[in-house]
Amino acid sequence: MRQRLGLLTGWPVKTPASRRPLPREARVLKPLDNDAVFALHEEAGRLRLGLGGSSPWLQAHLAPGGPHYLLPDPADHYWPDPEAGRRWWQCRMLLTMIDGEQVTSMLAVLPETFIALPSTVPRFRQRHLAHIARATERDTGLWGRDHKTHCDPEHCGYVPAEEETAST
Repeated sequence: MRQRLGLLTGWPVKTPASRRPLPREARVLKPLDNDAVFALHEEAGRLRLGLGGSSPWLQAHLAPGGPHYLLPDPADHYWPDPEAGRRWWQCRMLLTMIDGEQVTSMLAVLPETFIALPSTVPRFRQRHLAHIARATERDTGLWGRDHKTHCDPEHCGYVPAEEETAST
């Protein structure tokens, strides 16, 4: 019973062997609205962090009211290491798409940017959502591939840029 309860009460992101744990400020899930999602993507692109960048496609396909969530969840090989020049946190996003489906995406976020985001989700709910985010296998790429046949201005309002149309 304790082990089952631990799945819901323990923080799901565990520190890999021989690494320093993420700071306490990183063991939290942050709610995001669409503007915050876009701002984080733009910052990652502007700073060339490697994960992120502005995307008109994503802007057109996120559910207008969300909800969307962000939590630091770095893979072992992306674990923060300032000595190796990796000063950003690899974060997992749980995004709600226009059809209501929740999918994941990864994004590089600066620690100071993440810490500055408000946290209004109760702790137990944060843990629950973090477990959902980590268990969700479907990402924005798979969702987009399946949505492609319905992707037009009449269904979702997205008009691909000329270079996207030419390459497909």
